[in-house]
Order: sequence, then C-alpha cells, then structure tokens
Amino acid sequence: MPDNIVKNKLYKPIDSLAINREDLLRFLQMLQERANSACDMECYHIESLVPIENLEKTKENLKASSTLKLTVIGSDGEELFGTIDEVFDSVSFPEHIESLYVNSGLLYESQFNYYPRNRFVVLLDFSRPKVFDFSFLPSDKTPNNSNFSVEGYDNTWVNGVFNEMDNFFDKRSSRFSGIHKNSIYDVIVWFLGIPMGFWSCFKLSSFISGVFNSNFLENALYVYVFFLSLFILRILFHYFRWLYPKIQYKSTKEISAIHRGFFYIITAGIISACLYDILCLLF
Repeated sequence: MPDNIVKNKLYKPIDSLAINREDLLRFLQMLQERANSACDMECYHIESLVPIENLEKTKENLKASSTLKLTVIGSDGEELFGTIDEVFDSVSFPEHIESLYVNSGLLYESQFNYYPRNRFVVLLDFSRPKVFDFSFLPSDKTPNNSNFSVEGYDNTWVNGVFNEMDNFFDKRSSRFSGIHKNSIYDVIVWFLGIPMGFWSCFKLSSFISGVFNSNFLENALYVYVFFLSLFILRILFHYFRWLYPKIQYKSTKEISAIHRGFFYIITAGIISACLYDILCLLF
C-alpha cells in the first residue's frame, strides 16, 4: 500500500484542566508509548529509502530519538529539561509548575535534522491570572496558552493520539472553568454588581446625609460609593479566577484552600448582610 501523501494536522486549545503529579506522569508515559509506535512506523518507512548497509544504524538513531524530552518550568523560575524519568525523579522537581512542554519531534530535528512523519506537541500553561492586574479586562476570557496538536501522514495514528489526549483532558476539567469565559463578568455586574452598588449606597446613606450638608457632595459621594463597590467586585472576580485557574496543577502543598476559605467568608458576609436588609425592607 503506498504511503499517504496528505498530512493531517489536528489542533485544540485546552480550556479546562486540573491535574496532579501522578496523573501528569501517567499522561506523559502514555505519550511515550505513542511516540514509540510513531518511531516504529518511521523505521518501516525508511526501509526502501536508506541503503541496506546504513539501515540498522539509521533505525538505531531513530529509536534513540523517539525518547521524549520535556521542559518543566517552576513558579520560582527553575527549569528542568530531560527525559520523563530524569525530570520526575529529580530532587529539583518544582512544587508548583508554571508550564510543561513536550515535542515528540524535538530530538529527531536537533540531533539529525530529520523531520518525522508523525509527531505531537503539548504545552500546559499552569500560570494563574494576577489579582491586581487591571490592564486585563475582566470581560475577556482568561488568557492561557495551553494546547495540544498532532500531525502526520498516518491518519489512524494522528486521529487515535488526538482523541486519546482529548479524552484525557476532558475527564480532568477544573472546577468553575466557566468563570474564565468571555462576558461572564458582564453578567455578574448586571445581576449582582449593580444591586450591590445600590445596596452599598443605602447602607451608607445615614452617614453621608449626616456628615455633608451640600447636595452636590452627597450625590458625588453616592456615585463614588457605587463605583467603588463595582471596583471591589472586580477585585473579588479576579481573586476567584486566581483561586480556580482554568489550567491547574494540584500541588501537595496547595495553599489555595486557605485563600478559598477567606474568600468564602468575605462573600458570604456581604451577601448575607444584603439579603438581611432586603428582607427587612420587604417584611
């Protein structure tokens, strides 16, 4: 059967993922098996292209190149590069991972300037959005570079590896991943932020009326309180996105639980006070 001359490439961004060290290692071991099978097809492909006296040596070089090399960057800037076992067994393996990158064609290209017919690339970006980064519009989706792609001339291998990765990520979605989508903040502002702004003005109305005799100053302060409440909502929204990132590496020394408790206490106190005042006005 002649080789397929059409290259198939599949690409997909990762919108939601929560993974720990054990699952990450299992995922990379699965990728190593798929890289080995791609190498076997590569060895079969070159049998008619390489002189017989060089065939065995060429196959040895290809098999040596099929070993995956990954790059892991920690949150403190530490960087590890090596095989799966070398990186995960290293005493310098970071407690908090910032990113992980693996390219199955890397060694083929760097050592022999050879471009394999079938390959995959995976980038996992575990960075969290900054709470006090006001240059980022909360209405926009949370920026993240995580993605995976599979390409090659063997359609069965390409589709099989792509679907296997896709299923792996789908089964490990992060909590509250919807909070990172477009326009979620706009909905929260309309249905929660604006009512909270009016409530804040109501709570401070006695103080404002008692301190200022000028109608202009009273009205100006009401406007200021209203927009200040929206500003605080924006900070809490960014904080919630930081607590529940769309791509999360679950460390054994995770401190997010403390932050989550603090966040829930603040939000529960505000919402309960607001509901109490509403019930008092109605009944």
